[in-house]
Amino acid sequence: MVTFSVILFLIVLLVSWFIFWFFKRLIYKLNRRVLARNMALVKNGPWLCKYDELTESQIREKLIFPFFMVLGYNTYDMREFQSYINRAAFYPDYVVKKWDSSKLCKRALSIKYLPFKDDVINLEKKSFDDEAAGCNLDELMDKLYFNSDYYVITNGYLYVFFSKKHKKCSKNFEFCFNLKNYSKKDAALLAYYTKQYLFLEITDVYRG
Repeated sequence: MVTFSVILFLIVLLVSWFIFWFFKRLIYKLNRRVLARNMALVKNGPWLCKYDELTESQIREKLIFPFFMVLGYNTYDMREFQSYINRAAFYPDYVVKKWDSSKLCKRALSIKYLPFKDDVINLEKKSFDDEAAGCNLDELMDKLYFNSDYYVITNGYLYVFFSKKHKKCSKNFEFCFNLKNYSKKDAALLAYYTKQYLFLEITDVYRG
């Protein structure tokens, strides 16, 4: 009887993970198909070409918010897309949270705007010169203040993603998306950071 129960449990577990994996892949493929086209609306809009003329508030409103809207995040719902602007320098500007059972319980992204230049990023080594960018990665990603899945540092058109597995003293990032110049491969990688993909958990598969 015990053996049967164990076997049944393993079967249910395997089936659960297969269903979860199937839905994750389906969501990813659907996002990948439309993301490049939708992101082009931001890229080819009236604001990116005037980037050097924009104020910080305009960069946030005209570029950063639309970018995350394309990724599926509701930037107009300040309960989901919480603002911490003008807090201490080591705090992110925004924290994206997930609604689950009427509670904001999961943190997906911590986002910070910094007016850094292109040369702080080395794409070959996937490294970010945080000192030249005017920040300290170890401080930003200190567990006292940071408990999201990813930290995103952006200047409005470059979006640098750091994983929560980021090691102390490391300058390496996981992924960088250049809104001014991106390929289909870049858009395909960006699809892994959409709300639909990041927020789907195995419990959601069985939730009615």
